[in-house]
Amino acid sequence: MVLGDHIVDFLVPSAKLIIEVDGAYHQRRRAADSRRERKLGRLGYRVLRLDAELVLSALPAALQQ
Repeated sequence: MVLGDHIVDFLVPSAKLIIEVDGAYHQRRRAADSRRERKLGRLGYRVLRLDAELVLSALPAALQQ
């Protein structure tokens, strides 16, 4: 999904919620992801980050977070 100049994994507009599934790539982008999350927060969005490995191996556990 596209939100402004950002691509997000999942967007729930009615709840102003963004769900991001973070894989190994994101381990190297923590600072950039943090800046992006702050910017989205200023726009009123809450960002929920889930580990990709957990999502793939145990989706119910990931959703409990």
